[in-house]
Order: sequence, then structure tokens, then C-alpha cells
Amino acid sequence: MKHWDTMAVSKVGQSTLPKWWRDVCGLSFGGVVEVRPLEDGKNSIVLTPRSSNRRGVSGKELMEQFASCPRPLRSPDRHHLPFR
Repeated sequence: MKHWDTMAVSKVGQSTLPKWWRDVCGLSFGGVVEVRPLEDGKNSIVLTPRSSNRRGVSGKELMEQFASCPRPLRSPDRHHLPFR
């Protein structure tokens, strides 16, 4: 097992984390990580996967919220462009 893995950072700041780490952390298909400075004098950082326990709104709940709106929005006035 490797103790160190290297990661390349592009000129615009994009990088790819090691595959074994993404698999272990559940980030195989992407996700959000928190980045914290370690302040050890070597500019080290600590990457921690952020939990994705966000709860979305179901279709029924969304329709109930839409139904609670006071009235439908009025469609905006249309204007014709000069070349049409």
C-alpha cells in the first residue's frame, strides 16, 4: 500500500484526486470536499469529504408549495426586435 500519492494541479487550479481515495470516500462520481490549511509551515492542506445528507423536495411537496402561491405570475409584455 502506498503511503504517499501525488496529485497534479493545473494552471487554472483543477486537479484529480487519487482513485483509491475517491472510492473509499464515496467520491467516485464526484462530490464536495472541505479544504483546510494545516499550518505546519509547508503549506499543507487537509481534504475532508463533505457529507451529502441534503434532503431534496419530492414532487408532491413541490406541487403543494406551488399551489400555495397567491396567484399565477403575469406573462411579461413581449417586444419585437427591429430586424424581425
